[in-house]
Parts: sequence; structure tokens; C-alpha cells
Amino acid sequence: LKSLPPLLCRAKRSGRRQCSGARGVEIRMAKDGEKWSWSTYTYQVVIVGAGFLADAYDLFVIDLVISILNRLHPGGLGPSEKSLIASSTLLGAIFGQLLFGVLGDWVGRRWTFLVTCVLIVVGATLSGCVVWVEDPSSAFGLVRQLALCRFVLGIGVGGEYPLAAAIAAEGAPSGSRGRLIAAVFSMQGWGMLLSCLLVLLLLAVGAPLEWIWRIVLIFGAVPSAAVIFIRSSMEETDRFKETHQEGTASFRSHVSTAVGHIKNYWRPLVGTTMTWLLLDVTFYGTGSFKHRVSSSLDPGRHMGDPREEVWQEAVFATLCSCLAIPGYLLTVAFVEVLGRFNIQLWGFVAMAVNFFAVALMSSTGTGSRWLMFLCFGLTFLFSNFGPNTTTFMLPAEVYPTAVRTTCHGLSAAAGKLGAVIGVVAFSPCEAAFGIEAVLAACGIVCLSGALFTLGFTPRDSAEDLRELDGLLPEVNKAERS
Repeated sequence: LKSLPPLLCRAKRSGRRQCSGARGVEIRMAKDGEKWSWSTYTYQVVIVGAGFLADAYDLFVIDLVISILNRLHPGGLGPSEKSLIASSTLLGAIFGQLLFGVLGDWVGRRWTFLVTCVLIVVGATLSGCVVWVEDPSSAFGLVRQLALCRFVLGIGVGGEYPLAAAIAAEGAPSGSRGRLIAAVFSMQGWGMLLSCLLVLLLLAVGAPLEWIWRIVLIFGAVPSAAVIFIRSSMEETDRFKETHQEGTASFRSHVSTAVGHIKNYWRPLVGTTMTWLLLDVTFYGTGSFKHRVSSSLDPGRHMGDPREEVWQEAVFATLCSCLAIPGYLLTVAFVEVLGRFNIQLWGFVAMAVNFFAVALMSSTGTGSRWLMFLCFGLTFLFSNFGPNTTTFMLPAEVYPTAVRTTCHGLSAAAGKLGAVIGVVAFSPCEAAFGIEAVLAACGIVCLSGALFTLGFTPRDSAEDLRELDGLLPEVNKAERS
């Protein structure tokens, strides 16, 4: 306890040091005009963002796992099996985002935030324990086992989105709220990098491929397992407690009230859902199949040895992650200066330009291999210094507390629906039209995201979240009664 930031604990008269709150450590809530120390800020980012580190790790490590499985059992994974494995987590995430979005507004952020953590640990651990079934007629072979386990994992991952965003937004000082939410989301970048580095490390020490894919899947449980105790001791956010001063309403009453709020916020809801959907078509479509993009851009690099091929694909994924991480950091640095709207709009435009550039160079044979890799990596950089971060931030800042996680869950679910479309369609479209057409289509999707940003995304977010709660006093009064 002595190693924790001092403001997280209070001294009793007996002289013993005890954490604040009925159960122990709390997620720190800022008071009016308060400024946080770096230790408090970092603590918030790590505890709230641990789920996002696990989220990105689990969603992007499957790219390399599929590559390993394909080499261990050549011909055993067709396009439909690959798409099922890659999309099962996303389908679970959609369910989790909708479910925990509603529960977060109804029963609170505290216990739901703990449940999502447990689901991630269970789903990731079971994913590494699936078994091969030699009988080809078996209805429950490895592919379906893995898909089921990753669906459970996805429910937990999906629940992290609305809950982490709401907790970060409601606990941060007004002047640095954007930086804190962006920093929490930036844990996604470190998760992407960790998935690549762990595969490279296991390859370097000579671990068998059969062990590697299991170890990297099980390791996805570690970040969430590390914060389960602290999350079990956190307190409810002040904004939620103020909104529910009269206690928890019945579920039917809560849903009726939520519908009333959402009707008043239909325009920003179109903006937050459609921009997130269009972004994730490209972000997860290309991200979940980076090994296919790398082999298509450089077909002569493979050496015939399965371990060497996996090594090269992991190196390519690492380079993409290294280009992506600065995008997260740039958003943290400039979000309060440039604004959410500008970062999202021009991020979409920059992504489109790079997708078109890669498609053009690949189809015409112009440009060096490294220039194509650079442009492809820049799509990840401008995604993160752009719509990938802002689509997460905006739903936490434009909706009132009573429906914040619900609307964030709806927006995030739309995004994961786009991710499913991208993941499921990538392999068939590449086989039918070629990688160049797929990349050009990604550029068109990004331009569509820019148009929806112009038409429906709010230019400004509330300076103080209490302003949003004061916009609908009649609905708030009805909810309490």
C-alpha cells in the first residue's frame, strides 16, 4: 500500500494505513479544479486501461495464431474456418458491448467492470486449452472449440469499451479528460506490440510451434488477472451516484428512460455509430490479416521453413505496431489542442491517401517494398492519431450519465459489426479481386467515414459532464421517481 499514490489511501487515527472506500483501493475521482500528479494519472491509465491492453493483444494475436495453425496443419484451415476464428471474438464483443453498456447505466460501473475482467481471464485461458480432434466428421473440432472460447473472451473485451470510457471520463479533471481517455485507449497499442514481441521471443528461444500458439493465447489472461483485485475494491463513480441518488430503478423503467434520452441524441448517435463502423471495417480487416497483406506485398520473402515464415510475419506485425503507437501518443499530446473533430476528420483522410498509395504501388509495380510497407504502416498511425481513438472518446463525452455506457456500447457495437464485416469479407474479396482492390476499397471506406464526420460528429464536447446531465431535467426527474 505504501507504494500506491498517497491520495489513494487515508490514515486512520490508529496510525494504520488503509485504502479509502469500503473495500479498499478506489479508482480516483477528480474534484472541481483539481490537478492530478503523474503517479495518479499513470495509476488510472494502467488500472482502467488493462482491459484494453488485453483487448488489443487478444484481437491481434489471433492473426499470428491462425498463421501458425495453418502451417502445423496445411489445408486444415480454409477461408471460412479462418474467418470463423477471427470473427468469433468480435461477435462476442458486440454482445458484450450492448449487454454491459445497458448494465453499466442500470446497476453501475463497479461490479460490471469486474465481471468483464473475469470473462477475459476465463476466455483467454480456455482458448489455449482447446484440443485437436482427428476425426474430420466431428462437429466440435478445434476450430469450433476455439471460436466458442474466444466468443466468451469477446464478451469481456466488449464490456470493457463502454465501462472503461465512462469511468475514465467521469473520474478525470475537466481540463485533462480528453488526455486521460486517449491514454487509456492507447493501451491498445501496447497490447498489439506485446502480441508480436511474445511470438518473436518464443520463436527465438526455440519453442515448438504447437506450444507457441497455446502460450500466446493463454497469456492474454495476464493483464486482466493482474488488476482483478484492485477492480474488486474500486468505488462507484461520483457522476453515477449523483444520477442515481434515489436508488436503482427497475429495468423496465431504466430502459424507458434510456429510450427517452436516446431520442434526443439521435444525430450524434448516427455520427458515433457510423464513423466507428466504417473505421473498423478497415482497421480490423487489415489488422487481423496482416500476414496476408505482408505476403502479398512481398511474395518472394518466404523461405519455405514454417518457423522462418512465422518469424517474418511477426516482424512485419511488429513494424506495423511500432508505427501505430506514436499515433496514440500524438492523440494524447494534441487532443486538447486540435480537438476531437479535427483529429477524426483528417485522420480518415490521411488513412484514405495511404490506402490508395499502397494499392497503386502494388498494382503498377512502382515504389520499393519498404515504401509500400511504410504507407501501409501509416494507415495504422493515422488511424490512431485519428478516428480509432476519437470514436472511442466521443461517445463518453457527448451523452449524459444516465445513458453514457448504453450509447457508448451501441457505438462500439456498431464498430465491431464493421470489424466483423472487414474480417469476414477480407479473405473472400482478396481471393476474388486481389489485394490491390481490397486496399483501394479500404480507402473508399475511409473517405465515407470522413463524410459522416462532417455531417454528424459534434464539433465540441462538453467542458463539464454535469452540463450534459442538466440538459434533460424532466427525464432525470422521471427516472428518479
